[in-house]
Amino acid sequence: MTAIEHPERTLVIERTFDAPRELVYAAWTDGANIDKWWGPSMMTTKTVDRDFSVGGAWRYEMFMPDGKNMGKIVENHYVEIVPNEKVVWNEQLAGDDSSRVNITLLFENAGEETKLTMLILHDTIEQRDTNETSGMLMGFNMTLDSFTEYLSAQSS
Repeated sequence: MTAIEHPERTLVIERTFDAPRELVYAAWTDGANIDKWWGPSMMTTKTVDRDFSVGGAWRYEMFMPDGKNMGKIVENHYVEIVPNEKVVWNEQLAGDDSSRVNITLLFENAGEETKLTMLILHDTIEQRDTNETSGMLMGFNMTLDSFTEYLSAQSS
């Protein structure tokens, strides 16, 4: 079990994938294909730029089914990368510091499978509650559903 430093401010999502950890990590970090699976199922993602390195960033836009832009670019700033084990980034809507969350992904061997744990740390309990009730968990779970489908296609 993963120890959570601030459980009162953290949303947790866990998934197990029927693939080895190295494959799950490689698929997750493949910038060439991330737009194919990132985001809630009803939306599409378009990468603006991406530098997958500590200190680098991934900026993307999301579009509604009618093609309308979500309104702001999402910025992810990478703060820690341990290949096949961990990716940590700060995520926020461009220019909106109040939307910033810290996301940690942990990739763990689970026999022949891989357990992925996503820890979404908020600055305050109120921010966590707002994000939880506004659909953050639903959106990330839809993203993980899309990732599962993408990973399955890569494994075939």
